[in-house]
Amino acid sequence: MDENRREDIEGEDKEYIPYSELSELNDNEELLNGEPEDYERTMVMNSIQIPKLSDDDSRGITPRDEFTDLNSADDLSVTRTMNSISGNEDHEPNEAPSAENSVKKRTKRKKINHTKTMGQVFLGAVISVFCLGVGIFLSIQLVGAIRDVTGMAKTRKEIDFEITENMSVDQIIDELHENGIIDMPALMKMYINFTKNQTGFLNGPHTINSGMSYTNIIKALQTEKEFTETITITIPEGLSVVDIGKLLEENYVCRASDFETYVKSKQNRFEFEEGLKSNSNRVFMMEGYLFPDTYEFYVVDYLKDHPNYDTSTWAKQAADKMMNNFDDHITKKMKTRMKELNMSLDQVVTLASIIQWEGNAPENMNVISSVFHNRLNDPDNFPNLQSDTIYTYIDKTIKPRTTSSNKAQMQKIENAYDTYKCTGLPAGPINNPGMDAINAALYPDETDYYYFLVARDGTFYYAQTHEQHEQNIIDADLRWEQEQGAEGNDVE
Repeated sequence: MDENRREDIEGEDKEYIPYSELSELNDNEELLNGEPEDYERTMVMNSIQIPKLSDDDSRGITPRDEFTDLNSADDLSVTRTMNSISGNEDHEPNEAPSAENSVKKRTKRKKINHTKTMGQVFLGAVISVFCLGVGIFLSIQLVGAIRDVTGMAKTRKEIDFEITENMSVDQIIDELHENGIIDMPALMKMYINFTKNQTGFLNGPHTINSGMSYTNIIKALQTEKEFTETITITIPEGLSVVDIGKLLEENYVCRASDFETYVKSKQNRFEFEEGLKSNSNRVFMMEGYLFPDTYEFYVVDYLKDHPNYDTSTWAKQAADKMMNNFDDHITKKMKTRMKELNMSLDQVVTLASIIQWEGNAPENMNVISSVFHNRLNDPDNFPNLQSDTIYTYIDKTIKPRTTSSNKAQMQKIENAYDTYKCTGLPAGPINNPGMDAINAALYPDETDYYYFLVARDGTFYYAQTHEQHEQNIIDADLRWEQEQGAEGNDVE
């Protein structure tokens, strides 16, 4: 190699050296083992030296198209050529590869079944989608169950739900579902069984809304419906139990029958009942103790469309208000006066009820009271009170309850109230008197009268003897005829 060429090589970046020069350098050991000044150049050449090719392969680097053909398993000679130039990290730089590694055994590829693989992929996809769908479904069901049990995030809907007689728990739940209150009837049935709430559901209307939890729905169905609308009703003096019941029913406070049923017997809850004795001949034990006054009652508007609805709860509330009011009006002074008269509270109230219907003002009530007291104090001569007002009670209260099966018993009761047949006071009060009549019974005027009558024009006549009484009857009739004749002349 001439000096100019050497200088060109030294001036290059030493990245590579043409193959022709590499061959020249391999043939010239003096250059590779040269003098110290060429040491650097020698080291570079050693570092990039590759095995020398045969004369047939002196073309240098194999072209790309031929290199590609080397990978073909059909041409083992080419494969050997590639192996011969691939080098081996275990060999020294100028050492030729061993004979056993000159040709590498080609590994046989495993044939892939693409149809089977695609089937497996499809099956996996189907299973994944199925599992995902099941997961989503269960999640939706769980969320729905939580909403149904708690009532949270549900569309608001309120209804008046009625439980009828002999309705089973399953029927109640199914109707709640049909009315859109709950979404999962089977779940609620399980909940009721788990919480042991299979009993205690009350007949009648209940206000239920879909936003209530299962616990609150069950509680509402086991509680009487509370009505909020109220009405003010005045109970006049002298109304009987039958009259009061009708008035309450007309205003949808309760059914008259429910009211009558409640006041038929003693309640043993009020102070005035201590001296009240049970009496089989008495129609209503609480007659006389429903104090006439103005009251505010709840309106059971459900009665408007359901006249047979059980209103016993509201009948009790109404009657209790009146009886509590009566208890509040009986003072210690009044009780002391009863002892002075040797009369029980029930006797005073019974007498007051007769005075209430016989009189029309406090002034005549006290005189009428004196007539009855005089008779009661002289039972030998006047065993009967002989008050005509008793027939009003018999006609309105006793006879309507008389049937072919109880006729004998009702006749006995009628006789116990008839003041022309019974001795002394009747079996019980015939209405509910006011304070004027009660005070008149406690504080009668002092008179010698044993008879009285009220003319058709409202004039009162009193008499000491029966003869005077007969004359009063004649005078009252003559006066009435004269007044009617005078009125007729005026009209003409």
